Amino acid sequence: MVTDYKEHIDLEQINFRAAENIQKLIEDSEERYLRQIRETVLAFCSAIDRNKLILLAGPSSSGKTTTSYILQKELNDRGVKTIPISLDDFYKPREAAPVLPDGTQNLELPELVDTDYLEECLKELQKRGSFSFPIFDFVKGRRSDKVRELQFDEHTAIIIEGLHALNPLITGKGLFQNALKLYISIKSEYYLKNRRVLSTREMRLVRRLIRDYNFRGCSPEDTLSMWKNVVDGEDQFIRPYRTGADFWIDSLHLYEPLAYHQEFLKLIEGIEKQNPYYSLAERLRAAMDCFPQMDLGLIPKDSMLREFIILP
Repeated sequence: MVTDYKEHIDLEQINFRAAENIQKLIEDSEERYLRQIRETVLAFCSAIDRNKLILLAGPSSSGKTTTSYILQKELNDRGVKTIPISLDDFYKPREAAPVLPDGTQNLELPELVDTDYLEECLKELQKRGSFSFPIFDFVKGRRSDKVRELQFDEHTAIIIEGLHALNPLITGKGLFQNALKLYISIKSEYYLKNRRVLSTREMRLVRRLIRDYNFRGCSPEDTLSMWKNVVDGEDQFIRPYRTGADFWIDSLHLYEPLAYHQEFLKLIEGIEKQNPYYSLAERLRAAMDCFPQMDLGLIPKDSMLREFIILP
């Protein structure tokens, strides 16, 4: 079981280290993240005879994709084959989502994941050694006619990743009783003396603003307008179950604000005062102004930050 304690990061110390030796700061940050993943892999491998399942959950822009990939690589290096499974592929048809008062659909509900079908597929895979798994078509809002043919044996780990992977609708099923439960999110906050400058949630919002613009064609205004619904869903359906995890991986990379500094400030400069999210954008701008920019060419090509920024 994990706690909700957040580490305080000294902003001035980070900026000092960056000025003194930015490469060392980057290396230490990457190792800080990787070390946590390796600890979970060692724990899993020590009990692999009793459990072949890993549940990986986390809120928006927490780094789930890269963490799942590194988990696979670390397990492969130890002779364990892996099968990554996304809960996204087990969503029920989009028309099953209820309509909110503003006319939009509530797509955050854990009940929209077909957990019974997930359990059925996993049981058949483990029993037969092979089985067809669904692929969700997000354009059509339903399962595709195409499927994934998966193979399983006693040397295989199954990594199930998704927003609701630690929800009791999943963890309460007998199949997942002994599964290793991982929660991935930011667990450190930047402080200037005794004043919090950048919270965990604000850091994730900075990540999401940049990612949505770079990879999803979404304007900063649109991302900000969606953020309240995103965090409301997290507070209701994701965060309550984080302390039930066996491990909490803190995905913060200490040099992140320096890497995002220039692009973030450029993104929000077009948000006008009459915009309802102007004050939030200004608060984030003031926080990011506390950090200098850095040369993005120094960031490792396999860094988790590639989920959010386009590396040169």
